[in-house]
Amino acid sequence: MDIEKNKYKTPKQQMAGEPGSDSTTAQSILERGAEVYGQAEQAVSDVYDKTAQAASETYKQAKSYSSENPGKTILIALGVGVGLGFLLGASSHHSRTSRFAQPVVNALSDIALEFFR
Repeated sequence: MDIEKNKYKTPKQQMAGEPGSDSTTAQSILERGAEVYGQAEQAVSDVYDKTAQAASETYKQAKSYSSENPGKTILIALGVGVGLGFLLGASSHHSRTSRFAQPVVNALSDIALEFFR
């Protein structure tokens, strides 16, 4: 008799079943999952947009600063390069450079902080 009733229903109506049945519970779980997924997708999209905007603004500020202060920019880039060179050299093997790396990096950090104030 149930087969006769379901014979003229669409697949979605057949899947919905009677209230409180397993198929109704499964359908509500699927709908809730889709809703939560949509909310998470929107949240990630919003965060991505905000991050992209902040990165763009920071890039514009850095570009403006470098065009207004080319000498400071060159010295900062040189300091960063030397500091990274010492760090990478010190991490690859232990030698005399390892005892110089920390003071040089500290000095370059202090110089860079002074330039950005």
